[in-house]
Amino acid sequence: MTATNPEAVAALLRRVQRLEEMETARNHLHRYAAALDDPVPEEVAALFTEDGVLRTRRGDAAGRQGIAEFYRRLLEIDPAEKRHFIVAPETTWLEPGLVEIASYFLFTGRGADRSAIGWGTYVDRIRVTGDEALIAEKTITMHVGTDLGTGWAA
Repeated sequence: MTATNPEAVAALLRRVQRLEEMETARNHLHRYAAALDDPVPEEVAALFTEDGVLRTRRGDAAGRQGIAEFYRRLLEIDPAEKRHFIVAPETTWLEPGLVEIASYFLFTGRGADRSAIGWGTYVDRIRVTGDEALIAEKTITMHVGTDLGTGWAA
């Protein structure tokens, strides 16, 4: 490729744009995990698009208000302090401004009378505009969620 080949330069610019969108989306997923470590439902919901959708085994939530309410109810059920970790993200560029990331997650938790551990998978579709990203769709599939006293034997 030479700088005088406009088609090659245009192809390179498209590749760089895809890579930048993928990296922006991946970084946003880490902002989501950090927000869950000290969750404020409205702040977690603000990481989604206005019409974002959250799918979980506990039900689905749509729109920022619905997503904030989902996390508010979750905190009422389990107010334990948690730490979230995202592992092995597989990032796929779908189209301009849309990236899908499939990843594993882990969490640890501690409450007044118990310690918890859990893991599962996320599938996220993330809208990217310039340096900004928002989750358009998130599917959370919990594989294990337990306390350390009970354990996770098969």
